[in-house]
Amino acid sequence: MELGQNAVRLASAKEKTELDSNAIYLGNLNTVEADLKLPLKGKYGSSIQWESKETLFISHTGKVTRPTFGVGNRKVVLVATLTYEGEETRKTFEATVLQEEYKAKIVAVNPLTVRTNVGEQPELPTVVIVKNDTGSYTVSPVSWDPVKEEAYRQPGFFSIHGTVEGSPLKALVTIQVVDKAQETGDHVKRLQEFQGQKVSLESKSEFGAAMHRFLQFVRSMDDDQMLYNFRAAATGDTKGAQPMTGWDAPECNLKGHTTGHYLSSLALAYNATGDSVLLGKIQYMVTELGKCQTALSEQAGYGQGFLSAYSEEQFNLLEQYTTYPDIWAPYYTLHKIMAGLLDCYELADQSEALDICDKLGHWLHNRLSRLPREQLHKMWSLYIAGEFGGMNEVLAKLYAITGNEHYLMTAKYFDNEKLFLPMKENIDTLGNMHANQHIPQVIGALKLFEVAGDKAYFNIAENFWTMVTQSHSYSIGGTGETEMFREPDAIAGFLTDKTAETCASYNMLKLTKELFQFNPRKTYMDYYEKALYNHILASENSRKAEGGSTYFMPLAPGSIKKFDTHENTCCHGTGLENHFKYQEAIYFHDEDRLYVNLYIPSRLDWSEQGLSLVQNRDRDGLETVHFYIEGGPETTLMFRIPDWVSGPVQVKINGEPCRDLEYEHGYLKLRKVWKKDEIELMLPCSLRLVGVSDDHTLKSLAYGPYVLAAISGEQDYLSWSYSEQELLEQVIQQKDNPLTFILDVVEFVPLYLIQDERYHVYFKLAR
Repeated sequence: MELGQNAVRLASAKEKTELDSNAIYLGNLNTVEADLKLPLKGKYGSSIQWESKETLFISHTGKVTRPTFGVGNRKVVLVATLTYEGEETRKTFEATVLQEEYKAKIVAVNPLTVRTNVGEQPELPTVVIVKNDTGSYTVSPVSWDPVKEEAYRQPGFFSIHGTVEGSPLKALVTIQVVDKAQETGDHVKRLQEFQGQKVSLESKSEFGAAMHRFLQFVRSMDDDQMLYNFRAAATGDTKGAQPMTGWDAPECNLKGHTTGHYLSSLALAYNATGDSVLLGKIQYMVTELGKCQTALSEQAGYGQGFLSAYSEEQFNLLEQYTTYPDIWAPYYTLHKIMAGLLDCYELADQSEALDICDKLGHWLHNRLSRLPREQLHKMWSLYIAGEFGGMNEVLAKLYAITGNEHYLMTAKYFDNEKLFLPMKENIDTLGNMHANQHIPQVIGALKLFEVAGDKAYFNIAENFWTMVTQSHSYSIGGTGETEMFREPDAIAGFLTDKTAETCASYNMLKLTKELFQFNPRKTYMDYYEKALYNHILASENSRKAEGGSTYFMPLAPGSIKKFDTHENTCCHGTGLENHFKYQEAIYFHDEDRLYVNLYIPSRLDWSEQGLSLVQNRDRDGLETVHFYIEGGPETTLMFRIPDWVSGPVQVKINGEPCRDLEYEHGYLKLRKVWKKDEIELMLPCSLRLVGVSDDHTLKSLAYGPYVLAAISGEQDYLSWSYSEQELLEQVIQQKDNPLTFILDVVEFVPLYLIQDERYHVYFKLAR
């Protein structure tokens, strides 16, 4: 917390050391690979001396030496000793230094095929897919031989060779010259979601309670503090507000990102509740950001329409390939701001928010349209510095709203061939790629398919989703370790305290929901339910309305959750949004079908169909769900049969059992003219074990949609010498609390109920 000059003067020496210790900012210590800047002087005058507990990897001055490949990442404790007039305070930091990347040998280069129109020079990829001596796939830069103009003057085929960086092997691309190269597909969504307060959560359910806690927190947030960095950059007048902290601190290069998430959070919360207090906050935030944009445009050295919490310097430095931590993802931060503004426009009807975003879009197009394609690809390939969030998605949305073709063009400037090429070819190259850097890019690809129809973008999204959910996900649905994807099916070796970044699940759910609307497959919603119940719901502190979220969901033996309340990390930002999105995927519809995907107590008003529905269940009950339906013409209800259902489904309508049930693609179909009816849906549920592909002894225990965690402080894996069937038979379900289970005095409960206790999601079976 920043103090006024008088308060600083009156603070004791000890208080000044404590204030300085709280103000120390070292950047993202979860994935350290560059030297740290360790301050030697505090904001309020303290002298700071640093000690590293492992100088082999981080020196006392902050110089980083990454462990060689195979050694693994290393945790290093840094101790800051702050002194002022004889008083002393110590503060401890923990940094994770990433091991060096494997210096792989390329053993094969995948041939490629590219199509182009007659008379148009083909756009050849800047990378090729290669196979390494480890058996894994990745991409490598390539330089192609010159293409002769006569080769593409008429339809046909021709080939070009290329030189692969770091290998004597040659690349081969076959160019197909056709009359029209782009393959388009039907890009109209088959299902629509319900907007606004059409869906409301039952307040006493675990989901409704989580939303209410975050509603309390968001209502209490200080708008002027959220505007602090923008006003400081634009006018210098911060209206007496306290500065932001953590990743949004004035000295941090990522400042502004949390404000973007805050805009989205306000818009989502208002959309879900209609709360007038939230609308007032939205209007104030948008108006004040508009003033900042106007003030910046009037200053020398700023392009028209620019808006940020800092100057254009970071964008300039990125074009010179400056690396992190000298800059920190300027386009990532810009995406959060633009996404927040568009949410305020679309969900809260704020036309000024669209105007601000439109001006930013013009600034973006003017800046990026002058850069050569090769430079853009190199910028986006820079680790962290080049991370751009979902810029392609927000620009595609802006194009859909405004019809301005420049925005569609600019969205495609963010095509990242390092990711898109292998996804197009359906080859898994995700190992050691930053998970949450790339998931939003795929969401953007799907949005480009929606607005423009290029089928290749849909294939990228669908292939990526399948790879992540089938080969890169933990039992809770989360993905990534120390923010990174690992090799396919490598789970057992990466159960640490830095698994499953919450941002990654936020974005995977967003991608899943969009894919489901194009292709209503049950498997999409099976995954959605898993990640929603076991990661997103589990990521918030259910005992305090303090806005905290987990950065990682630890899965190491004896893990404990850490709730980020003040650091303003990326996961704190998405955490502000997560708990206003529970109702989004419960129901979808087409003209006369209603899809019931999630069994979450809720109310639906489908006024266009003249139909209303209430879904109820006991708080801890899973097997019986009641639906109360009124009105409407003949309508088909489609009930998802979850993958955890352990026996035949039973249905009663108005108390009468239904026989000869009809199913379609994993959904139960009930069609009739609904008047005032009650449906009782019985979904049999039992305990089951969930394994991992790379270690048959590691298991998770699950019941219905919930992954269960064993409450235990043991730091080694809990182990039982049962067979799988024997273990399931030994587990006792508590009669008074059906979501609590006992196995040999060890208590298992759903992960979302765990707060301050140490827990085990994975355990070992010796047989």
